[in-house]
Amino acid sequence: MLRTIILLLFGHLIHVVLAQVPICTIQGAGTASAYIGQVVTTTGIVTAAFEGTGSLQGFFIEDPDCDGLTITSNGIFVYAPAITNVGIGDLMQLTGQVDEYQGCTELKNITAFSVLGSGVVTPTAIAMPLASSSVWERYEGMLVRFPGIMTVTDNDDWAHYGELVMAPDRLWQPTHLVDPNDADPNGSTVGGLGNVAAVSAAEAINALSTIILDDGRTSSWPDPPPLADVDGTVRCGSTVNDLTGVLHYAYSEYRLHPATPVIMQHDPRPAAPSVGGDLRIASWNTHNFWSTLGGFGAANSGEYTRQRTKLVAAMFAMDADALVLCEMQNNDVAWPDLLAALNAQYGSTVYAAVEDDAGFGTKTVIYYKTAVLATATPLDSYYSSTFERAHITQGFEVIANGARFLLSGVHFRSKLCDNATGPDLDLGDGQGCYNAHRIDQAYELAEHWAALRTSTGINAQLIMGDFNSYTQEDPLDMLRSQGLVYLLPDPQVHYSFRYASSFGAIDHALGTPDLVGAMTSMSPWAINADEPPVFDYPDANIAFYQPNAYRSSDHDPVIVGFNASELVVGVETILPGTDIRFIVDNGAQLARWEADRAFSVDVLDMLGRRVMSSSSERTMHSLYFDAIPAGAYIWRCLANGSTFGTGRFVK
Repeated sequence: MLRTIILLLFGHLIHVVLAQVPICTIQGAGTASAYIGQVVTTTGIVTAAFEGTGSLQGFFIEDPDCDGLTITSNGIFVYAPAITNVGIGDLMQLTGQVDEYQGCTELKNITAFSVLGSGVVTPTAIAMPLASSSVWERYEGMLVRFPGIMTVTDNDDWAHYGELVMAPDRLWQPTHLVDPNDADPNGSTVGGLGNVAAVSAAEAINALSTIILDDGRTSSWPDPPPLADVDGTVRCGSTVNDLTGVLHYAYSEYRLHPATPVIMQHDPRPAAPSVGGDLRIASWNTHNFWSTLGGFGAANSGEYTRQRTKLVAAMFAMDADALVLCEMQNNDVAWPDLLAALNAQYGSTVYAAVEDDAGFGTKTVIYYKTAVLATATPLDSYYSSTFERAHITQGFEVIANGARFLLSGVHFRSKLCDNATGPDLDLGDGQGCYNAHRIDQAYELAEHWAALRTSTGINAQLIMGDFNSYTQEDPLDMLRSQGLVYLLPDPQVHYSFRYASSFGAIDHALGTPDLVGAMTSMSPWAINADEPPVFDYPDANIAFYQPNAYRSSDHDPVIVGFNASELVVGVETILPGTDIRFIVDNGAQLARWEADRAFSVDVLDMLGRRVMSSSSERTMHSLYFDAIPAGAYIWRCLANGSTFGTGRFVK
């Protein structure tokens, strides 16, 4: 191809006829150009320009009628810091040297250029997931479009480099939805690799479904960071329709630089979810709340104060009647300090705590509202060589109606591969390291909890915390196989954690059948996984720090609602320090008391009026309560005229 160009030589305009190398020929069908180091002349239409210091300092040109082949790119980047005022749509002819810069074919050292006219480039549509990662090469330097909705699925580098990872939808961790053992996600097989191919296929689809949206600036910490909403953030879940830009390759990643302003539909920061009922229980990983500075949490007093402020803001907004808090430092300084700060936010002593120091590193603490709940059993702290930390269970009584339930905290071994050997190595099934260890932890706790329900007589149990296992992984299957009911309502919607651009739930709630009937709803509160980590408390992020709940941890809290009046169905209670066993069965409208001595029973309404009694003294009493109105009642057992046991039940 021959074209006439104009050179400025020693102050004189010279018309020269040069042979041209089309852009698609420069690019070729391989990953690198065959013209590296050669000086070529080519022609293309400008599709995007990034001028000035701190930008790409160049522009993109494209020849849409280059060769008609889909295996070669029609576009190329021109590195030309000295060329300014380039117009989008200019038909430009230029001469420069071909280079492969960080793996990207480009033209540099431009010695001649001219604008021959104007033209229009229609963006080439790219459908995701790609057939192969090698497909990107054929679009390098071209103006492309992703039809439909593209969703922000990672924002870790948004503030630092002006980058967002985009995908056709939120990406899910494969084992959040796909069971490595069972093709049916409702299966509860533990162990084996019968469905690993489906996990691997999901991983591959994720890898072929993302593109980096880059603001075209090359300096760190762009000010302001791009596309922020009114709260100064860009949350995962935000979307762009028909995302369009030029495809570039730099820093080992393909990236899209927008050719025109991006219209972002922001995912707003949510308020704490309403879960219904009259009892609200939450669990949360506090992301290493340590009073020992310079350890796993805050590095100094300023960071510690900012971390505590954000944690308190989130807990205050949740306003739960009980909070299961994981990853607190295993000492008696961190949890009392956080408790005092939370109570100070309320302006009075609203919460008390139960905890145990067994284990090492971190522990789980339960905060509870003393006006709503009273402890009904001694604290159970279970710790053995299987565990890194104690697992605690507290029996509670709802003060308003006497309903009882067990609340258990969970924090299983992490997926980190430190010192993993044998069956604890990563087996390539999507479950990471120490999966066998987490299975053992799940099984041992399931047995312990079953025995605890028997010994306390309280069958309604809620189990919450950080399981370090996604929804379809073996430890959750183990617990389901032991009769526990998984409470997350919709794994296609709900998540609590983000890792490597993919979402899933590792913070869960399970319950016994006696508890499930009382549940109104359950929801994570998306305050952390969707937020850029730059809003966290460290000194490095202080320019972005906000004293609110958002990005107060790396896990989202999980909140469950219950109707307390329905928790007593089928409850059997053994009172600590007495010999009385009490069973209430609302289905049969029957209450029964047993003891190792002769006694009588009075049943009183909440005004203290006797409504039923069994006055003869014997060791077992049964009373049908079908004739009394629905409501809460007090019972007392008397021996030799003295009360030796009392409690409540609800009809």
